[in-house]
Amino acid sequence: MHKIVNLAYILTILIFIDLTATLFWVHGGLATEANPIMNFFLTTSSLGFVVAKLGFSFTGVYILFVFRKKLRLVVLNSLVVLNLIYLAVCGYHLWGMLFLLFKTN
Repeated sequence: MHKIVNLAYILTILIFIDLTATLFWVHGGLATEANPIMNFFLTTSSLGFVVAKLGFSFTGVYILFVFRKKLRLVVLNSLVVLNLIYLAVCGYHLWGMLFLLFKTN
């Protein structure tokens, strides 16, 4: 059970990193949002984007948390996959920041 809770916490942190980095890139004119649904909210307003991102993400995490006892293996595997996906996304953000850092010097 602790693995599930820890993975949910890690996922939450990765979601915040992605949210912050996306706003940085898009408002800096260096990228666009790849997700068409989130792009709609981002083109509407930054606040709308933040509310939608956190709303969708935390609703999903909450659903996994609710079913953590009944569907333990499914929830655990889902959290592992989601963490891997968000690690890749955050790695992509980091690669972009390093590229920008070394390209400008």
